[in-house]
Amino acid sequence: MTNRQRSLTVALLLAWAVVTGCARSEAPPAPASDPARASAGVPPTANGPDAAASASPYAPKPGATKRKIIRQAELELQVPAPGTTQTAVERLAEQRGGYVVSAARNIDNGSAVDVNVTITVRVPQAELLSTIADIKRLGRGVGSERITSDDVTDEYVDLAARTASQKQLEQQYLELLKRAGTIKDAMEVQRALAEVRVEIERMEGRGRLLEKESAFSTLTVHLVTAVPQLAVRGSDFSGSLRRAWSDALSLSTDLISGGIRLIGFLAPVLLLVVLPTTALLWVIKRRTIRNRPALPAA
Repeated sequence: MTNRQRSLTVALLLAWAVVTGCARSEAPPAPASDPARASAGVPPTANGPDAAASASPYAPKPGATKRKIIRQAELELQVPAPGTTQTAVERLAEQRGGYVVSAARNIDNGSAVDVNVTITVRVPQAELLSTIADIKRLGRGVGSERITSDDVTDEYVDLAARTASQKQLEQQYLELLKRAGTIKDAMEVQRALAEVRVEIERMEGRGRLLEKESAFSTLTVHLVTAVPQLAVRGSDFSGSLRRAWSDALSLSTDLISGGIRLIGFLAPVLLLVVLPTTALLWVIKRRTIRNRPALPAA
């Protein structure tokens, strides 16, 4: 709250206190209690601030506070046909009063057999556990299953109290706007009133979001294909044969390519270094033998 808003609030409270004091001084005295009603055990009629406080819509009521809990659940199922099970999950959520948020299908390795489906639905909070139980009957549970809860009751109650306080301040500004004597004062009150209304809308929007999130729970279901064990073994055996043949061809190609590269590397060395060196050594050896003196005959 800005300094200008604080000063306006103080001025408003002072004016309100003066008006209230005058009204109380001019009000007639409260009637005495009726002896007949007292003897009959009937309580006297409440007047004044206590009656207004008891009639206030923001007065706390016993047992009126309901817990606001946001729940999220996630589970994974192995099913024969994920597409068919996806339709069953969507229909089940709609029957429970919920709706589908998103659905995604992923096909592994380009095969129509390995299909993974992730579907997210929202169902009423009271129907979450029963919906999970019905969905688990559609397949076999694999992986993890978890349910998380977030209690936002304190935040919701705090928002309600702050909203009521801001609305009371709004009414005070409206009364002050009626008594504004100059255009400048009216503009300042209008500016402060606009800030209060923006704050009220923000808190009411947050409160509606908490209401919606706590009324419906989010359930994410991962559906994976249940492939028979025999089919998996046959697929692995044929795949192993194909991979072994491919590895053998690749190894042969690598050996041939390596031999060609080795010849290409050694040929220049043989022509430019080994052959000239060998020829030079042969010439030197021949000259050495030719120039060696002959041994005298015995």
